[in-house]
Amino acid sequence: MKHFTMAELTRSATAQRLGLDNTPSAEHRANIEMTVHELLDPLREAWAVKCANNSGWGTPALRVSSGYRGFRLNRAVGGSETSAHCVGFAFDLVPLNGRLKEFRDCCVEFLRGRDFDQLISEDEDAAGVPAWIHVGYKNQKGGQRRQLLSMRAGRYTPMTA
Repeated sequence: MKHFTMAELTRSATAQRLGLDNTPSAEHRANIEMTVHELLDPLREAWAVKCANNSGWGTPALRVSSGYRGFRLNRAVGGSETSAHCVGFAFDLVPLNGRLKEFRDCCVEFLRGRDFDQLISEDEDAAGVPAWIHVGYKNQKGGQRRQLLSMRAGRYTPMTA
């Protein structure tokens, strides 16, 4: 893992506050490592190129706003029972330079022709700027649906990018 650590991918303030152990099983740890190798690290590198090619965009660093969530933690935060976060295949990302719309567009471009499960532009405002980007490599069953979705006002719709 070049650009992410296991600690940041499994960190949860909610788990700490509630005293929940959010340590991934060996299988889930392997899923996390696979997701980083196949999707997150290459995406971070593509984002770094975009930032370098656009003067003034700043750092290409990404913050993991929600990473691995064991099933107990997922229930505690109100996550979907089928969330890929629970098995180490999905992560929510925020660019530290604040360029959320540009990051979303970079993700869409990056994923063309690649295997992945979901890209969700989450909690978009009226201008289509997301609050974070959900990136999933596989779903809980190992499937890759190649879904591009926008979520606005609690509704998921196919992305129009």
